[in-house]
Amino acid sequence: MAVDPAGNAVAIWERHVGGKLVVEASERPAGGEWSTPERVSRANEEGRESQVAIDDAGNAYAVWVEKGFSTTSVVRSAVRPPGGEWSVPENLSPPFQGPPEVVLAAAAGAVAAWTIDSGPERIVQAAVRPAGDGWEDPKDLCRMPAPDPGPQLAAVGDVGINAAGEAVAVWQCFDGSNKIVQAATYPAGGDWSEPEDLSAAGGDAHEPLVAIDPDGDAVATWNRWDSTASALIVQAAVRAAGDDWSAPEDLSEAHLSADPAPVAIDTAGNAVAVWRHPGDNINQAILQAAVHPAGGEWSAPEDLSAPGQRASNPAVAANDTVGAIATWQQSDDSASSTVVQASVRAPGADWSAPEDLSASGEGAGLPDLALDAAGNGIAVFGRAGDDGAFAQAAGYDFVGPRLDALQIPATGTAGEPVSFSASPLDMFLAGTSWAFGDGQGAGGNAVSHTYSTAGTYQVTVSAADGAGNTTTRTASILISPPPPGERCRIALSLAVEGKSLAKLMRTGKLGVDTTVSCAAKVALSGRAKLRIHAGGRGRTKLVPVFKRKVARFAAAGERGVTLSLSKRGRKALRPLSRVRLSIAGKASDDAGNIATATTARALQAGTNPLERRSRP
Repeated sequence: MAVDPAGNAVAIWERHVGGKLVVEASERPAGGEWSTPERVSRANEEGRESQVAIDDAGNAYAVWVEKGFSTTSVVRSAVRPPGGEWSVPENLSPPFQGPPEVVLAAAAGAVAAWTIDSGPERIVQAAVRPAGDGWEDPKDLCRMPAPDPGPQLAAVGDVGINAAGEAVAVWQCFDGSNKIVQAATYPAGGDWSEPEDLSAAGGDAHEPLVAIDPDGDAVATWNRWDSTASALIVQAAVRAAGDDWSAPEDLSEAHLSADPAPVAIDTAGNAVAVWRHPGDNINQAILQAAVHPAGGEWSAPEDLSAPGQRASNPAVAANDTVGAIATWQQSDDSASSTVVQASVRAPGADWSAPEDLSASGEGAGLPDLALDAAGNGIAVFGRAGDDGAFAQAAGYDFVGPRLDALQIPATGTAGEPVSFSASPLDMFLAGTSWAFGDGQGAGGNAVSHTYSTAGTYQVTVSAADGAGNTTTRTASILISPPPPGERCRIALSLAVEGKSLAKLMRTGKLGVDTTVSCAAKVALSGRAKLRIHAGGRGRTKLVPVFKRKVARFAAAGERGVTLSLSKRGRKALRPLSRVRLSIAGKASDDAGNIATATTARALQAGTNPLERRSRP
């Protein structure tokens, strides 16, 4: 499992296909979905001990041992650029016999190490792939006589590389009487240093693990046999950037044998190690942790898992914002299944109570864990149920999205569209919303909005993630009036479909479909063409029959405006069976521009209008 600083993730595993183990991988872009599994190893060959890592640029690296235990093996690698495809595998090591072992890390490029059995010797080798370059030739870190048939004397332990391209490797070797833990460093653009002993002489030490931060601070852990206590003790050494390794220090309790201790270090140099020991009850195994603050001392061991159960296979990751997260496999005497659990330790706080990540009633285990730069994380683990065996993942959503490349213009013009954009970044991105300060809003990373009137508005953008964490930013925009000389154009039409004079008299209402080309105030009035008798003579005259109506349009558009008959209008129209109406409109914008339009319509007592005429 690996995650880059932006939250893009990749997972790798081995799966039985046709009686062989093949190496497969799946990718998940930040805020996206897991891809369909893709085969990384070659067809018709078997892959074991697969490892994956992502550098800060999003390049993914996979290494594995091809073929297996009884036949000749070789360490192989494939690389996948951001958004690209996995490359054709290439050999990193010469062919060798013996059990497969390989480790990998990436940040500014990648580093891999492995153990090979050349026949007369057992050799720990390492190779670096600088950012933007290919793999360098392997370098021997430890060469010892091959065991025949005694215990394994040389074995790869772990590697790390930071954003500056500085790498560190730890392994176990043989000093002639005991296994010892050694380390070497690789300065960016340089060569591997001479090996340095980390463990003390006089006792077997093995299973070393290491982590390095961006400044070059490093921490290593291993197990050392304590003959007095007849137990395996977790020990650690730390190294400040450019300094020597410290003397070994015991982390676990002396009377309890402990398993190897995965270790993590955050960007501020705070380190955490986790391990398991059987406790005082042979039927249980407790997960413990110790913390080493930057420049400080190791804390006393602290229990993470629940008492009375069996914890195993721990993994740990650290971030100076979220703190540390540990995952492990958990079971009890009565359960026929196992679950993956996790605990979180915020900076300066206590470890949280264990929380189940996998579903109960199934077999889940062998978890791995990685965090992005913001502290969001993904845990992966195997799951075996009635429907088969699968690789699963669970997310840890710590903080709201980052709002990168936020664009909120400082100014704009009424009636003209203004563009807004942001590039939210989150491992579990859910969506982006905008509020423009005038009662209008929109969704999406890039949006456009037209303000109808001049003024100062507060624009707010919010990005949410899958857990409901929200990040919000607000900025002001000054909207100016449109330049002088721009005129509003207005067109009016009557909404008289199915309208009759009888219905108008019954409701007293007449709908006017009103369209404007810009923000404006529209005043509507209506008159009827009536014959007026005076002085013994009759003449035709337009008489006001509707109440004057004023409507405000916030932006260019169309909507219905309703006119109401006045008392005079009702009285004048009541005796008629047919009438011709004239509607007049006047629109004015903030700049003082004015536009007018009229329309006429004849109504009769029936249901159909007789005619329609519109003149802008």
